[in-house]
Amino acid sequence: MPAPIAVNPLEALAAVTGKIKQGTVERIDLESAAGRYLAEPLHGAARSAGQPADPPGTFRASCDGYALPDGCGAGDRLSLREEPPGLAAHDDRQIPSGSAIRVETGALLPGKTWGVLPAEDCTLLGSGKLHIERLPQAGEGILGLDNGKPMIFEAGSLLSTRHQAYLLAAGVEKVCVHSPPRVGMLLLGDELTDLKTDLEVGQVHDLNGYWLRDAIEALGLEVIPLGISEDGPAGLQKHLVRCHTRQVDVLILSGGTGAGITDRTAEAIQELNGNVLFEKLSLHGCDSLVFGKLNNMDVLGLSGRPLSCSAAFDLFCLPLLLARSGASKSYWNWAAVTYLDEILTPPPPLDNRPEDWCLQVGKLSQSSTENLTQPIVKTWNPETLFSPVAAGSEGWVLRPPQPEGEPVFFARQQ
Repeated sequence: MPAPIAVNPLEALAAVTGKIKQGTVERIDLESAAGRYLAEPLHGAARSAGQPADPPGTFRASCDGYALPDGCGAGDRLSLREEPPGLAAHDDRQIPSGSAIRVETGALLPGKTWGVLPAEDCTLLGSGKLHIERLPQAGEGILGLDNGKPMIFEAGSLLSTRHQAYLLAAGVEKVCVHSPPRVGMLLLGDELTDLKTDLEVGQVHDLNGYWLRDAIEALGLEVIPLGISEDGPAGLQKHLVRCHTRQVDVLILSGGTGAGITDRTAEAIQELNGNVLFEKLSLHGCDSLVFGKLNNMDVLGLSGRPLSCSAAFDLFCLPLLLARSGASKSYWNWAAVTYLDEILTPPPPLDNRPEDWCLQVGKLSQSSTENLTQPIVKTWNPETLFSPVAAGSEGWVLRPPQPEGEPVFFARQQ
């Protein structure tokens, strides 16, 4: 019998996220698209626009105060003028010299406004006049001066409710998004039983299934629970066939990936004419991982051991599900950003196989993105494209084998 196909963690990440079949592209109402990933770029309004729907050349006040003409100075006394409602968005009229117009936050401004004087930087005088205590800088208090460079939502961006609000205000009603994958979840092991039942002889509580479903649903994905199956190819094959009728896109297994006699997940996939890309991970502490493809369905088998299952879920299952959902690499590629780390666990055991990588737990001690030599830490932040990973964040640390030994790959936990 040939040795199991073993890959290192970087090869495994590339395998589970490469050559995937993303969901079909749907054009749906923006209000129904929360939690989905854009299938094409969207151009929003200018970054400094007063309102998202404003066309280029529209100027608005960013504070309560007084619109000033050019040529004002500190200590000047200006006459207050009333501006009629309905000021045109592209108005090019000038404010008369020696005058100011009272405006509120968000109000449209004449196109020739020089700056907006905050209310707290002036004194109101009798007979409709004001005294400038502090003169603003040119353009201060004016939104829209970038002349319309639009904000771009890249393809693969998550449509959060905050983005939805921005786009709805900009008049966007329909968006093209990827349909999410349907995820099946199957637990393997004759000995497993629900956490709420009393244990009988030879039984163990199912710890992984208790949190796996919630972790997948937290990504906004539908989970099709397939229950607990007996070990061995016969039981697994029965459920693999069921997955086809249930139109499952990704099947997540827990158990059946170790070195036991009945741990034959890879064999079951192959007997159904599926393709096994790897059936072992060269990562000490998390070596039980199987990945294959059956028709158009991805099958990822996680270890039944709780710690190993948790690490494999964070490192490989989440990237697979996010990639199939249409998320850009920024959300799931933990091999993209470098940081320093601080190890929390003891050094690797002396009996660690020298050809394997080693899994540990660590925390981020710095958030510098400078080019580093030793050690190199790579982190993953699936929550947002824009917020950095905070120092002190805990996560998985992956150390490569000797004689390399020096680099460290740090993947942040959820």
